[in-house]
Amino acid sequence: MQMSFLHCLSRLNYRKSRLTILSIIAALSLALLLPLSGSNSEAKPKIGKLPKDSVANRQIQTFDGETFSLAGLRGKVVVLDFFAVWCTHSRQHVPTMTQFGAAERERGLQVIGLAVDDPESTPDRVRKFIAEMKIAHPVGMISDFDFTGYVGSKDVSVPQTLVYARDGRLAAHFTGHNDAVASELTAAIKRELEK
Repeated sequence: MQMSFLHCLSRLNYRKSRLTILSIIAALSLALLLPLSGSNSEAKPKIGKLPKDSVANRQIQTFDGETFSLAGLRGKVVVLDFFAVWCTHSRQHVPTMTQFGAAERERGLQVIGLAVDDPESTPDRVRKFIAEMKIAHPVGMISDFDFTGYVGSKDVSVPQTLVYARDGRLAAHFTGHNDAVASELTAAIKRELEK
């Protein structure tokens, strides 16, 4: 037979119940205040802002030997797609990123895939992933440190996709993958290409 929380407290002697109640109140108060303390590690997108110079000027080396920086790509709509080869959602996300072809590139779209460097994402596995998923856009590898610099937090969940406007400002930030994310991401890219 289950007893209610209050019923359990009423069975304690007066002194213990006072101490227990005060302990529970203190614990609940602390639990409620912690989320407000700013220790949340979720990505906090800086939509409409320019990236820090250290991020904008960071050189991105791709597997095909090219080097890019966000600052060097101003004037284009830039999409940075962070993924991991072992992540199911990253695999599901690839078709959203590979749907853009030559017509969008001619209009100024630059998609760059960035595999997050981890023990399972060796350069050989990333190359196999590129071939298996038929990824035509440039792909490089990035450390967790650089990844957190781009997304502006310690949230290293994948996939994450950043869309930069032609003026270099962050236009959209998406985390994860589902049909809604795919639709909103596609719309954001098309919207930026129209500008």
